[in-house]
Amino acid sequence: MDSRATSETATLSRRTFLRATGASGLAGLAGCGGGSGSGSGTSTAERIGNYPVSGDTVTFGFNVAQSGPFSTTGDEGLRGHELAVKHINEGGGWVNNKFFPRLSGEGLLGKTVETVVRDTQSDPETARDSAASMIENDDIIMLSGGSTSDTGLAHQELAAEHEVIYMSTMTHIDSMTGQKCNRFTFREMFNSYMTAKALTPVLVEEFGSDVNFFQLYSEDQWGYAQRSQMKEFLTDAGWQPVGSLGAQLGTRDFTQYTADIENADEDVLVLNFRGLDAANAVRAVREAFPEENVVIPLYTRAVAQTAAGAIEDVLGTIAWDTSIVTPLSGQFMDSFSNEYKGGTNSTSSWIPSGPAHVAYTQTLQYAHAVARAETFDPNEVISALEGWEYGAGMGAQTMRACDHQSMRPVPIVRGRPREQQSLGRYYDLVETTREATYPCTEGPATDCSLDGN
Repeated sequence: MDSRATSETATLSRRTFLRATGASGLAGLAGCGGGSGSGSGTSTAERIGNYPVSGDTVTFGFNVAQSGPFSTTGDEGLRGHELAVKHINEGGGWVNNKFFPRLSGEGLLGKTVETVVRDTQSDPETARDSAASMIENDDIIMLSGGSTSDTGLAHQELAAEHEVIYMSTMTHIDSMTGQKCNRFTFREMFNSYMTAKALTPVLVEEFGSDVNFFQLYSEDQWGYAQRSQMKEFLTDAGWQPVGSLGAQLGTRDFTQYTADIENADEDVLVLNFRGLDAANAVRAVREAFPEENVVIPLYTRAVAQTAAGAIEDVLGTIAWDTSIVTPLSGQFMDSFSNEYKGGTNSTSSWIPSGPAHVAYTQTLQYAHAVARAETFDPNEVISALEGWEYGAGMGAQTMRACDHQSMRPVPIVRGRPREQQSLGRYYDLVETTREATYPCTEGPATDCSLDGN
C-alpha cells in the first residue's frame, strides 16, 4: 500500500522506492509459497517508515488497552513490553541467551531504547488514531500491542500504510496472517485455526466422538471466525452441531440465553468469548446449569480470575502459563516477579501472564532481528525475522516467512475448582501440543499473499 504519512517529511512509499531502486534493491517479498523470505539486500539510506534513525535513542511504541473491557489484558501486556525494554537496555531475562545472543544488554545498535505508550481504550478507531500519532509525532521505529483482534487489525493496516513494523500481541483472528496479512506484520500468538486444531483431539478424548455441541459466540469478526473454526474441526471429528447463538460484544447478562441452551439438547457448550464477556458467560451458564460441559476456546488468566469457581473443568487454550516448567519459562517468571513484586498494582501484578509473555517475546523478537540485521531498516529487519527459529519457553518455534505467523506449541488447560485456586494459579496444564501447526498450503495461510504489501 502507499504510505499516507502526513508529516512534512512524509515517508517514501514502498512502491515509489521500488520504482526508484528496482525490485532487486529491496529484500524479496515472500508469499505463502515459502522460499527464503525477504532476501539480504544492503541497508539503504532512503526514508522508509521512521528509518533512518538519528540521535542516541530509538523509540518503540506500545499501544495497549489501558481502559475499556480489555484493560486487564492490556496492562498485563504492557508490563511484558516494558520489562523487555529494560532488559534490552540493562541486561537480564532472555537477553544474551542462546536464542537471543545478539542482544548485549547495552541498548540496540548503540542506542538506548525509549518507549511511548498509548491507550487503545479497547476500541479499534482509537487504536488507529493513537498508533498514527506515535508514528507521525513520536517517530517510533516499531509498533506493538493489540489487546484484541479488532485493535490488532487496525494496527496492522496502519503499519503497512506507514511502513513501520508491527509486532502483534494478543490478536487471535485468522485473517491477520491470512487474508489481511502484510509484510510489515508479525504475530507470535497462535490464531483461531490453531486453537480449534489443538483443542479438537483433547475434546474428543474427554467427551467422546458422538457428541452434540452448541455454540455461543461474540458478534464481531473474531467471534464469527472462532465459531466457524470450532464448527469445522469438531464436525470433521464426528461431533454434531445443534445450534449457535450470537451475543453482542460487552454483554453483561447472559441469563437471557439460558432457555436456548436448555432447549438445544447439547452435550458440550462452546463459549466463543474473550475478556469480561467470557467470564460473565461461563458464570451465568454454571449458575443455571452446574453440570454443563463447557469449553472456552481462548482462555486468559483475567478470565479465569474473574470467573473463579465457574471455570472448574472448563477446557481451553492459553498463550502461556506459569505451570509450563522449562528453563526459559523459569527465567522469564523470575525476572518478571523480581521486577514487579512489591509494586503499587494489584497483588497479582507481579505474577506473569500469557499476555505479558507474548508482549515480552515480541519485543525481544524485534530487537534481536535488528541486532542480526545490524540496521533499523524495516526491509532488512523483515528479512531477519522471516524464517527465524527460536524458543520462548515452550519448545522450538519458527516465525514463518510465508505469512509471518509463528508456528509454535499451544498450551491447553483445565480450570481448577475454586478451593484449589490460588494467586496466579487458576487452571492446570493438560498438555502443550505441537499438533496445531500447519503448512503454508493449508488453513489461513492459503489466503495470505505478502506480495504488494
